[in-house]
Amino acid sequence: MPITRKEFDSRAVNLEKEIVDFLNAHRGNAYTSEEIMNATSFRTEFDFDAAPKIAVLIAANFVAFINDLAARGEIRREVVNNRMYFTAFEPEYARVNKRKR
Repeated sequence: MPITRKEFDSRAVNLEKEIVDFLNAHRGNAYTSEEIMNATSFRTEFDFDAAPKIAVLIAANFVAFINDLAARGEIRREVVNNRMYFTAFEPEYARVNKRKR
């Protein structure tokens, strides 16, 4: 269902900032993309028969998005026990890394 531009502009959330803020707030842990998706405002719920196929495509877009954040040095990515996890950088690394850009 479409929404008005006014509603879009008033509710637009910077997903990138939301992900980084979530990881910074939970710095002592690392999370899978699915856990991060569930902890943010990102949603994949649909009310029609194609929902599973659409949800898979949207989840794949989220994974690509979060991997892009890691590739840009915004968050850290590691594979542990054959699962990909993401976490925030330690504060000192984040400050040095941002100065280099």
